[in-house]
Amino acid sequence: MNAYHISHKKYRKSILENGLVPKEKKQGLNQYNARIFVSVNKKDLAFDYVNYENVDCWEFEVDKTKLINDEFSTSKNHFYLIEPISADKIKLSQSY
Repeated sequence: MNAYHISHKKYRKSILENGLVPKEKKQGLNQYNARIFVSVNKKDLAFDYVNYENVDCWEFEVDKTKLINDEFSTSKNHFYLIEPISADKIKLSQSY
């Protein structure tokens, strides 16, 4: 199935070179182990986490069984992955 990840445009070069790499957050209100946040619906992206400007939307195929429910979101379309997605498996879908 298709999955979508949004990130700030400043990370575009790194994503094109390295793909999507799970990141962890050890400080602040929402802390989590290394993961990649995704949506399975392009019309339901988590813009509130990255603001709404200077954002890229990346698209890639994912095995449905690899999706883990995102406990920080109330959307049924939001999940996360714990495995990296290589650069050759993703494409820049849209910029905002």
